[in-house]
Amino acid sequence: MRLFIRKVLSAALASTMILTGSLFINTNASAAERKTARAAEDSKSAVAVSGSAIADTGSAISGTKADTGSAIVVHHKKIHVKDVRIKSVMPSRKSVLLSLSSKGKGSISGIIVYKKKKSTGKWVIKAVIRKKSGSLEDTRVSFNKSYSYRARAFYKDSKGRNHYGKYCPQVKVRVSIHKDIYKVTDKNSPVYGKTLILYRYGNGELVTDPEKHVKIKADSYVLYVNKAKDYVTAYAVAGKKLIPVKSFICSPGNATPLGTHKTLAKFRWHELMGPCWGQWCTRITNNGIYFHSIFSSKPNSNSTISVRAYNNLGTTCSHGCVRLTAASAKWIYDNCKVGTTVVIHSKTGYEPFKKPVIGKLPAWHTWDPTDPTAQKLCKKHKCHSYATKKIKK
Repeated sequence: MRLFIRKVLSAALASTMILTGSLFINTNASAAERKTARAAEDSKSAVAVSGSAIADTGSAISGTKADTGSAIVVHHKKIHVKDVRIKSVMPSRKSVLLSLSSKGKGSISGIIVYKKKKSTGKWVIKAVIRKKSGSLEDTRVSFNKSYSYRARAFYKDSKGRNHYGKYCPQVKVRVSIHKDIYKVTDKNSPVYGKTLILYRYGNGELVTDPEKHVKIKADSYVLYVNKAKDYVTAYAVAGKKLIPVKSFICSPGNATPLGTHKTLAKFRWHELMGPCWGQWCTRITNNGIYFHSIFSSKPNSNSTISVRAYNNLGTTCSHGCVRLTAASAKWIYDNCKVGTTVVIHSKTGYEPFKKPVIGKLPAWHTWDPTDPTAQKLCKKHKCHSYATKKIKK
């Protein structure tokens, strides 16, 4: 009976162990078995705890990400950038000069200048001025063309981010010349008491060759030869006013007669003293005083000029004639008809144009570089270049 009861209890205990899994350890098992069972249970618990920890860590990471994301949203203080203005625009002969400055309160690192592109109508950056104010010279301009400019300030903060101000109103400018009426009051001037029509660029600079830009209606011309300064000024006569149009470096002589004269004749080539020969000769007086080119040692030869005489232009060194470059002698020959007034004087007062300057020639350069009939020689030697025009013979 006792044996039967023991068997029943053992069976019940085994069933309980099967049902409860690893919650109980068989007390009837050996010590080694019990130790192995406990190690397995500890391993499972560790895995469970580890999984829980990973889950907690994930939650922590998830929470950190959420917190970090919300921390990126920072509301910066708005930075006020100064306004700028284009104070002045000054067109000159070959450029437009802009003067810019900032105004009002605010921050500024520099000024961006924009120019309107005519082909597309879009604004493009012309320059960046890294100052609160400054100037810009735009040399990419053409005569008788209009241009538009505008600007705005920028500020670079400590993190390298740019902030921009408002655009200033655009400014339009035309590269052209304007007329200036001037009454000469200098009593030592050869044109004292005369009223001159002067042409100036936007910056006030005098236009020294206005016929290139303006069609001048001249009744005639008058030529003033300055023996004191060794150059000639040509004026167009427009009613009672004079328009200075050209100036020529020259070499008169001690025998060049002072006073007012009328031109008498013109010669394409003419024999001079020596004998020597000059081109584009215009007779000033009956006793053989001429405007003429630098003389040549051979008749009708443009390649045998006196290099010494050419290099002495701008000094008083002739026998009485008024020596000129070939281009200057040709201009008088082409534009001043017989009967043109020539005033020869020694006054040192006001004249609108300054004395021209030319370069010196080496000894081998026996032709005038301004002579349009000698262009092929300069081209051959690659020494000078200038515009090719049809030549009057």
